[in-house]
Amino acid sequence: MARIEFKRLAHSYRPSPEKPEDYALRSMDLTWEDAGAYAVLGPSGCGKTT
Repeated sequence: MARIEFKRLAHSYRPSPEKPEDYALRSMDLTWEDAGAYAVLGPSGCGKTT
């Protein structure tokens, strides 16, 4: 069975993020299982496809 795991996945456009609001994507853990259906949701212009 295939699985994709992300541990402590985060992203900031600032070189040295210090505050939670400095992050475009706050730290999270994700596990995507085989045959699952997943989506990235958010308002228009928030960087979902970046």
